Amino acid sequence: MIVSKVTTGFVTQRFDTSTQEWLDQQFIAGDECEYEDWEGNPVDPADELPTPEPYLRFEMKQPSEMK
Repeated sequence: MIVSKVTTGFVTQRFDTSTQEWLDQQFIAGDECEYEDWEGNPVDPADELPTPEPYLRFEMKQPSEMK
């Protein structure tokens, strides 16, 4: 079964008005996560994932890495 982990959070992005360029962005993950199957139905991670749950870092690219 494929399980999607949906993490609630937000993004902070900083823009320099002098250079007219984006400086950076920070992705802040919240504490709440939901798990769902490929159709969007809720899934209990305790029934589907190993214990302890494997950790996957949030790999987000900064604007400077996109040039």
